[in-house]
Amino acid sequence: MFTQRFNELLRETNTTKAKVAANTGIPLETICNWFNRGSQPTADKLVKIADFFEVSVDYLLGRTSDIGIVEINCELTAEQEELLKLLSNMTPNQRNTLIGFAKGLLAQ
Repeated sequence: MFTQRFNELLRETNTTKAKVAANTGIPLETICNWFNRGSQPTADKLVKIADFFEVSVDYLLGRTSDIGIVEINCELTAEQEELLKLLSNMTPNQRNTLIGFAKGLLAQ
């Protein structure tokens, strides 16, 4: 049922598996394996896909026909907005440096 629902959502949203992979961080090969080998996604990947399509995990799994649109709270604080603006003006190398620095701070 999962692959059927996934295909329906791809068609309805005019989206490709590659776009889903790029936006969720799930490798395209993994997504293709769900279709070609009949494997099933892990819970964390189901959540990412449900969030991407804004549907419930139960809908993806065929446990309900109610699409169960999920609203994701996207309100940012002024501080978060400032950080995102700064981040968007950085080069890829600067972003990687900043991420490494932030991880170091959190490890303390």
